[in-house]
This record gives sequence, C-alpha cells and structure tokens, in this order.
Amino acid sequence: MLRTRFGWLWLCLAILGVATACDEGSDDDAGAAETGDDADGAGGDGDVADEVPAIAITTESLPGGRVQVAYAAQLEASGASGTVTWEVTSGGLPPGLDLDVEGAISGLPERSGTYDFEVTVHEATASDVGMLSIAVPKVLLMSGFEPFGGYAINSSYEAIEPLGETMVGGLDVRVVELAVEWGTSWDELEAEIERLHPDAVIATGQAGPEGMRFETAALNVMRGTDNAGVTMSGEPIVPGGTSRLRADYPIDEMDAAMTAGGFPTLVSADAGDFLCNYVMYRLLDYCASATEVPAAFGFIHVPPVPDVGMTVDEITAAHRLGIEALADWLSSGKEARPAVPNIHTPPRYFRRP
Repeated sequence: MLRTRFGWLWLCLAILGVATACDEGSDDDAGAAETGDDADGAGGDGDVADEVPAIAITTESLPGGRVQVAYAAQLEASGASGTVTWEVTSGGLPPGLDLDVEGAISGLPERSGTYDFEVTVHEATASDVGMLSIAVPKVLLMSGFEPFGGYAINSSYEAIEPLGETMVGGLDVRVVELAVEWGTSWDELEAEIERLHPDAVIATGQAGPEGMRFETAALNVMRGTDNAGVTMSGEPIVPGGTSRLRADYPIDEMDAAMTAGGFPTLVSADAGDFLCNYVMYRLLDYCASATEVPAAFGFIHVPPVPDVGMTVDEITAAHRLGIEALADWLSSGKEARPAVPNIHTPPRYFRRP
C-alpha cells in the first residue's frame, strides 16, 4: 500500500517537472524569437541608413565665362520630391556672378581666373553636395588710334580690329579705338582698363616704315597738334613726373615670334613725343601706381598703310604671333625686364609736303 502511494507521488512530480520544463522552454523560445525579431528590425534600419539620398546633383561641369560678357547657367539635380534650394557652401564664384536659390548662376564676370566652389542642394528631408568650377580666360586689351595726319585709315586700329572678341593663344583679346586728342585718348584707354581688369595691355600706334616696332620707354613730354586742333609744345605729360618710364612686357619673346614668322621688327628706345608717346607714358604711369597692375604692359608702333612694306593683314598676322608668345610668357609666370638698347629712331607720323 505504501509503495503504491509513493508510486503515484513520483508520477505526479514527474508530470510537474515536464510541465515546468515545457514552460521554461516556451519562454526561451519566445525570447529567442523576440531577439530574432529585434535583430531583423535592426538589420532593416541599417539598410535604410545606407541608402543613397533621393536627391543628387547632376550638373558635372559649367561653361567658361568671359570678363564683362553676360553669363548664365542652370544647376540641375535629380530625385527631388518637392521644392529644392541651392547655395554656395565653400569657395566662391567669379566676382560679378551670383547663384540664386533656384540654382541659376548669372551676372557679368569681372576678373579672369579659375574659380572652384562647392554647392549644396536642399529639399525637405535630404541634401547633396557637389564641387564645380568656372574658368574665365585671361584678357589682353589692345588699343589703336583713329586716322590722323591726312591718312584715310590708321593701320594701328585697322590691324587689331579683326582680333577683337577672339581667343588667341588662350587670351581673350579686346580692342578699343582711341581718339587722336590730347584730352581724351588716355581717358578712353583707362576706362577700358578699369572695366576689364586685363592681364596685359598692349597699346599700338602708327609710325614709320621700319616694321613692327617695340617701344621700351616713354618720355614725359607732349608735342604736336591733335585732331581737335590742340597744339602742345613740349609741356610735361605729368607735371613733376618721372622723365622716362620703362615698359614691362616680353619684348624678346614677341620679337622672336614675329621674326620667325618672316615679319620685320625693331626694338626702339624712343616712342617720339606725339599721342603715341603720350598714351604710352600715361599707361606706364598708371601701372606704376595702381593697386591692381596688368602682368604686362607696353607699346608697339606699326607701319602706315598703304605707304610701305606691310599690309594691314600682315600686321594683323604679326600681332597674332606676338600675342601667342605673350600668352606663353603669361602662362610661364616669368617677369619681363627688357634692357633699353642704344637705339634712337624717332617715329615719323605725318606725310611731309
């Protein structure tokens, strides 16, 4: 009888142990399941975090600009779900250009150079960043004169006019025609220098038959009667100013390029004392004191046409070779300090009776 009772007791304990084990197993299984669910959820969050933002800048490059020529470009982005806004977040656009919130770049570039900048596009929940660049080529400003002294044309301007608004050797060439007048010729050139901030200025004038004549210096003196009938008789250009000012442009390189092209050249230490010398002196005096100075500045006399030797087309071709040499010199970063040779050949301006 006692054995039977103990038998039932062991059976009940065994049944209770199995039930407890099952309950504990169920809790473990549930915990494991919950842990698995959490792991899956965490994995899902990780996948979302690694996704590429929906918005992306698609503009990869921008067109180059030109100094004082209207510029317009539109930045583009893909994947936006609503309104986007743009801003420059580092670097800077060329002076004179602006980026509006709609991604339009516009304005008038004021100076040459390569400008790198970062832009950011924003929408409500995402943004993207991109690096862009705008290149504005270096500017060469050239001047020539209107006709004077009985000539129907002035070869100095006629020869540079075809080069205006063209690219030569990577330089953006601009030209201006100056009046043969004491009171206005320099003002006209100075206005263009202030407007264009050129990297180089080469003024030109019409003189004798020698060929392409590189002037190395200008004198502080004025003589002759201009197209307005105003006569100067030895007055100083700048009262109290330096008697002689030196040009600063790569004469050797430009001379060599023209000579190799078969054109006659001459290096001169005397630019005369008429309007050519006046404009040259004013240019050199300006560059001696300006806070922003062109890297090269000088003066070239050319022959009169049709009197002698060269045609207008040949003078233009010679200038083109000289400009290419000037462009190479500007790119090299060299400095021009030409020695003034022992040459005194004052230019001849007028037909003699």
